[in-house]
Amino acid sequence: MRSLASVDEPATKKRRKDADKAFWLSHLGAIPPARAVLLATDCGGSLGPASALADLGISFRHVFACESEASTQRLLAAQPPSLRPEQLFGSMIGRDRGGYCLVSGRWTSLPQVQPDIYIANAGTHSPNPDRFFAAVKYIVEYQPRVVVLEDLVAACREDHAGNLPADAILALLEQSGDYEVDAYQVAANDYGLPQRRHRLYYVMVQRALLRRNQQAQVDPLKTVSNGLECLRDYFRSHDSDADKLVESCSPDVNSLGSGSLPSSNTLVTSSSPADSPNSTGSTAQSSCASVSDGEKAVDGLLAMSDDVSYLHRQLRRDFNLEQEDHSYFQLAGAQLARWLRTYREADLCEIHWQRARFLGREIRFVSTSQDAHRAATSCAGHIPALAANARLWSYRLQRVFTGREMLVLQGLQSDGWSLEVLSEAALCRVAGSAMCVHGIAAVLAAVIASVDFDAVAADAEQVDETCKVTSQGTDNAQEIREADQLPIAQLQRWTMGLSDLRSRYAAIRLRMDGLRRKSKLGA
Repeated sequence: MRSLASVDEPATKKRRKDADKAFWLSHLGAIPPARAVLLATDCGGSLGPASALADLGISFRHVFACESEASTQRLLAAQPPSLRPEQLFGSMIGRDRGGYCLVSGRWTSLPQVQPDIYIANAGTHSPNPDRFFAAVKYIVEYQPRVVVLEDLVAACREDHAGNLPADAILALLEQSGDYEVDAYQVAANDYGLPQRRHRLYYVMVQRALLRRNQQAQVDPLKTVSNGLECLRDYFRSHDSDADKLVESCSPDVNSLGSGSLPSSNTLVTSSSPADSPNSTGSTAQSSCASVSDGEKAVDGLLAMSDDVSYLHRQLRRDFNLEQEDHSYFQLAGAQLARWLRTYREADLCEIHWQRARFLGREIRFVSTSQDAHRAATSCAGHIPALAANARLWSYRLQRVFTGREMLVLQGLQSDGWSLEVLSEAALCRVAGSAMCVHGIAAVLAAVIASVDFDAVAADAEQVDETCKVTSQGTDNAQEIREADQLPIAQLQRWTMGLSDLRSRYAAIRLRMDGLRRKSKLGA
């Protein structure tokens, strides 16, 4: 598979030089594998892992993807063969019996091959924890050579018994095969992406795949943490700004209707024209007219419910703000009415702008998709963490970020992708649910610097030939089964259901009894 993006515009040269992930491998002293590695993903937002490998300059074949986000499914299925997985499924629960492949349009069995890299979501505190146990079941049965599981940092918070959920997950993963297992906290803004996104990554590497000088060490995965620290030190002197990144990727940003209003710090002194010694009666009248126009424009948005209005009034009281002060509406009402859908979102921008002005700070971003008391804000160049259905208002650009720009803020380069198949709202969902490219790329670069994929080249060639036979979509079911069984016969397979894994995980939580196995994860 080729690189997922090819950007040749001169305006992006500086950005590409700073974010050239192919440099990351050479910076860590790593050599890319000589052959194409086999990638399998079981996660929402599988665009991230594939883009990370492509940006790192690693040749790979995306054998299959189980994508939970419907918008991402449609996007991947509409791409040319070089940009999409060979097989695409919609669910990972009960897929042992096969599933509907969105690429071939038929009921297909799961490719029974041993992936070189397997990436999935983790966490037993999610709305559907069986997805995590299904991923563990796949690891037990197919023994991928490298496994990376992404989890929320909430797994590092103590429960009522003083345990960390991450400890129990690590203990369960250690029983999944002959793996070295560890966990690492990764922040996207430490690796050149202007986003406050913190995630926990569980890394599993087969002991036979580690380089020989590491197998005898007390901590064989020490080079992974060293690699992450080395990349973090490299980006420590690099300042990243979300607005500048968006402008560099969108040269026609002014045509989108972005305003040229002053920042909140400037508005502290310029919001009252009558106080200026040079102000006249005519300028005051024109200011009042513009104020009226801005407020009228915002009043045309979808009204708030009584419950939401009560929460906003309570938030103003908590922030010591005046209830009827609409200074930001007067200055940016037209832009708010153009880019936002509801009065709730506009009033949220108003409240946090006034709060920043009251504190003498400049607010840069606010997430309008969250309620009043939980809305994430940022007074620096880093945006809050993107999530599904997220909408971010930029106070400098005076507009919300578009779906394409949110893809850029996740580290995805959308050039070469056919994005016309999705609406603007669907693109925002794709960006919000995607894995952060810089975070997963940093982990993969550190892991690749620690392993030797070429040591299993002979086995990989046999697997590769089998994959080609299976991907041709032949109608001979017996031939498919025989071809699938060739590589799997070399693996140690255990029959284990999701209920068995749930019971084993629960037993581990009981046995821990307040003991922290990995104190470095912290609370």
